[in-house]
Amino acid sequence: MNPFELSTETIEDLVRQNGTPIYVVSREKIRENFKRLDDGLPAVKFFYAMKANPCHEILQTLMAAGAGFDVASKGEILAAVAAGADPKEDLIFADTVKDPRQIAYAHSIGLDDFTFDNHSEITQIARHAPGAKVHLRIVVSNKGSVAHLSHKFGADVEDAIPLLLAARDQGLVPRGISFHVGSQCLDAQRYVEALDTTHGIFEKALAAGIELKTIDIGGGFPVHYIDEDIDIEDMCRTIREHYRKLFGEDSGRTCHLMAEPGRAIVGDAMILVTKVISESVRQGQNWLYFDDGTYGSFMEVLLYQMKFPWRTNTRGPMTPYVLAGPTCDSIDVFSRDSGGEICTVDLPEMHLDDLLIAGSMGAYTFSESTRFNGFEPPKFVFFD
Repeated sequence: MNPFELSTETIEDLVRQNGTPIYVVSREKIRENFKRLDDGLPAVKFFYAMKANPCHEILQTLMAAGAGFDVASKGEILAAVAAGADPKEDLIFADTVKDPRQIAYAHSIGLDDFTFDNHSEITQIARHAPGAKVHLRIVVSNKGSVAHLSHKFGADVEDAIPLLLAARDQGLVPRGISFHVGSQCLDAQRYVEALDTTHGIFEKALAAGIELKTIDIGGGFPVHYIDEDIDIEDMCRTIREHYRKLFGEDSGRTCHLMAEPGRAIVGDAMILVTKVISESVRQGQNWLYFDDGTYGSFMEVLLYQMKFPWRTNTRGPMTPYVLAGPTCDSIDVFSRDSGGEICTVDLPEMHLDDLLIAGSMGAYTFSESTRFNGFEPPKFVFFD
């Protein structure tokens, strides 16, 4: 079940046992979300994007469900291996900006799938992982997504063939094309467009003597926060049908699909419970201060003006509040409008020790939390 649906009594009991702040997680929901994607797409394997949430128990749950892992550093590699992953079979090094020391480490333990998008990355991989399999990441439209990853990552389409040839000429094995439509993508048409672009590159690569065999469609699958219109099954159906049209048996080629979902697997499988530790009135506005904040679980409020659903364990009259965290930095305020400005939100009247329950907190909360001012991240509690 979605832990946001837990009764107030259950949440209060968890707080009595564990204190605050805490993340309350459902393993069952994680498995359910993974299975929905796994059933909906004809992928050889899903590689969970560890950057979404690298909690050890979550990685173990996904490993048992049959997932691999998309890693971006030695730290993530070590965490995946600790959860039971086999470096050669279960890991892909999909970051396109890799420290050469970490490339060498990955190669030394058997990881053999790297992503690149420029000539210098080819050189680094060839030096430190000679003979490795590689995917070329290309720029695709991120229109409508929360995070536009193509601003930083991906080669221009017109550079694709020269880069694939350069990788081959340096002894690497071009395996396929990778793309990412952006985080929290709400429009399946972005995948359709990206597959069309990829098909064109496959044809040109074959004419140049390179037979590509895999497509990594990245992540971007969305999760419900407030009022998004999301149908994961329909999104998967659209991707599946277009993929089969372009690359299926009738195309005369053998091509496999890979994916790197993160947010859609863990997003709505975890909630945050945080407690009021102070309150004040500032310039006529009611302020509540919690034991978690922007430098902890609410970094995405600053980065992308993310909106999370909330509820409280109180029943008082609706009252406008500014919500702030515990650190000694004035940017640590997590009630903000769509422009990123501090605003109030209406909540049932709250005071010291009352609880705020934030839903859909599984992705990019714990993983983006800092240790600023010495504050530790919330404790994980698995209720099922």
